[in-house]
Amino acid sequence: MTMTSDRDGERAHPSSAGHRAGDAPATSSVADWEAHPRYGAVPLLRLSHGERPCTRLVVVSAHPDDESLGAAGLMATAHRQGVPVYVVLLTAGEASHRPSQLMTRHALATTRLAEMENALARLAPEAPLVFLGAADGEVAAQEQAVAASLAGLVGDGSSTLLAAPWRHDGHPDHEAAGRAAAVAAQRSGARLLEYPVSLWPTRGPQDAPWEQMVRLDLDPDLIATKARALQSHVSQLSTLPERVLAHFRGPVEHYVETPVEVPVEVPVEVPVEGQAEDAGPA
Repeated sequence: MTMTSDRDGERAHPSSAGHRAGDAPATSSVADWEAHPRYGAVPLLRLSHGERPCTRLVVVSAHPDDESLGAAGLMATAHRQGVPVYVVLLTAGEASHRPSQLMTRHALATTRLAEMENALARLAPEAPLVFLGAADGEVAAQEQAVAASLAGLVGDGSSTLLAAPWRHDGHPDHEAAGRAAAVAAQRSGARLLEYPVSLWPTRGPQDAPWEQMVRLDLDPDLIATKARALQSHVSQLSTLPERVLAHFRGPVEHYVETPVEVPVEVPVEVPVEGQAEDAGPA
């Protein structure tokens, strides 16, 4: 989750899953979603798909906490099954709050990176984390470079499951991350899953692509593991209303699975400066 702010730092507005307390309210409750006949009826997700084994899970996160909100159960499941997990973080989420004397963007980035590392330690201990260093709110401007970086990191994706934010999630960074991951899947041959984040609290069941969805059922241990990961993201989630957090505490995660042959349009952009680097407090 993040909140993007304009360049002069005068205001911030919610543009991701949470809509912080006091901002625009969630439009759909958990009960609204669960009442939809397709909610629990979509096919079950299997890490290995048909004759394609899954020997690696690569999770793309636009901001620190997207991975815990949308794909924590998937990461914990893969770790439980002995499948190596790798995480690629695009931005440090430094624009989620207005800069202030108490919390500069640099300090917020450092805090959020540390929170993400704590969350990953709960979901998939020792999972490598790669930080691409794109600017929060501007992933679309660097989308081609992000796609190239992801494709290079995946390499031969014939037995790789690549998970990324949904390309129609309603947040510009989530959508750019999803498009870039789709391009990387095309180039590498990876199987692609997209996880919605903003969809759940800000829209309704009529907006979900049910025909393309699969679900991952979480047992009590996985639910508890995901809850501990979410608790790591104190700077983002501690002030969110329960009606929002409830969307991410349930016993199921939904993913959108689109064949990688579907063409993906990637806008022209300015290349990313620098190389991918290991994430860590700056």
